[in-house]
Amino acid sequence: MTVKRITFLQGLIRFVGLEDRLSLVWISSAEAQKYVRAITEFTEKIRRLGPSPLRTDYGFSHKQGVPLSPPSPPGGEGKGEGAMADNQTLLH
Repeated sequence: MTVKRITFLQGLIRFVGLEDRLSLVWISSAEAQKYVRAITEFTEKIRRLGPSPLRTDYGFSHKQGVPLSPPSPPGGEGKGEGAMADNQTLLH
């Protein structure tokens, strides 16, 4: 089921122009070096790809007092457990 979901998400990500920004690697909890290698390689790959082509400020900037972070979830200030931190980037 995981492979099916990842395949679907990769197609969706490709459709919106974010190719190669999702990866699935099967790693056992006993394979620490494999985990480190996978994370390092993926991080380097994302850095080579650069910022998200979807990221835009729509003509606004932080200097104008308009935050670029996503809005808080409905029903709260977004500061509770599990809430996104201010200015957390969702797509890279």
